[in-house]
Amino acid sequence: MTTNGTYCTTDIWLGSFLKAKGMKIIRIDGDSRRAIFVFGDTARREELIQEFYNAGLISITEIKNAMADLKSAIFNMA
Repeated sequence: MTTNGTYCTTDIWLGSFLKAKGMKIIRIDGDSRRAIFVFGDTARREELIQEFYNAGLISITEIKNAMADLKSAIFNMA
């Protein structure tokens, strides 16, 4: 979902991919059971999403680190 210069997703794998590819997380809404990752939108977002769904390449270290960051943020939500 896109609104006011942001892009939102609940998919942790897509969120991790976008973060690893350089999109900036503005905030994480929701709670530890259902997080919504809010990114600053960029002109490359659609291209990156297509890349994600079409077996885009990314290093295992980059995706692992991005996933760890998002999981840590979710578990630390109050």
